[in-house]
Amino acid sequence: MSHAIKRLLFLITVVLNVSVISAQTPYSRLEVKADRFFDQKEWAQAAATYYQMLDIRPDVAATYGKAIVANAVRGDTLAEMDLMVKALNAKIPFDSVLSRVRSTSFHLGKSNLYGDFLLRVKDAYPWMRRPIDNYLLRYYIYRHDGAKMVEYSKMMLQGDPDNTAFLMSLAQGAMLCGDFREGVRAYEAILAVAPDDYDSLLALGNYYHMEGNPTKAAAYLGRANTIHPTPHVTVLLRGMEPGEKH
Repeated sequence: MSHAIKRLLFLITVVLNVSVISAQTPYSRLEVKADRFFDQKEWAQAAATYYQMLDIRPDVAATYGKAIVANAVRGDTLAEMDLMVKALNAKIPFDSVLSRVRSTSFHLGKSNLYGDFLLRVKDAYPWMRRPIDNYLLRYYIYRHDGAKMVEYSKMMLQGDPDNTAFLMSLAQGAMLCGDFREGVRAYEAILAVAPDDYDSLLALGNYYHMEGNPTKAAAYLGRANTIHPTPHVTVLLRGMEPGEKH
């Protein structure tokens, strides 16, 4: 390849790169800078740059999520709540902001930032209390926090006593806490509403099997196996038949 052709190709490359750079908007340049700061854990710079982005585009939920998390890592709770106010004033649905805070904090491996933020939002906005309690319940289910699962399940059940999802989280939370009596009551409450709930039948069958009550275990496991037969449950049931050795 001649020197002239190489020079021509070089000039074309330079022109193309300049065109790409010049085509970038101020917003896109800020976004690149903010995300770089965030990835490098330079939280103050990231937060400041996300603020600049929001001044240009206050309608982008994802930016609020990253800005809130950047400030949360810094321990700046006032900035977190200021951003929530800004988002609500910009008509961003609160659940869109919360979902971005959740995904961002979970991606960092700092799920506690999301939980703490939910608690602050709940205190600041009493009218959001019930939906935020629901978010907190899901968060505590994710954390396998039995005590909090019981607490928040009971809160949610006050307004919806036959909700099987809330009864299930109550049952699972109680079992995690070792409160088997309350767990059994919750599973039975589910079956009172949904008699064919497979998970409740299986949980009660396994509980009574471990408790050494083959009669009750067989009753629940038999109903579960009728709905969804599995080799494991079938073997358990055979072992409970009269004359079988245990």
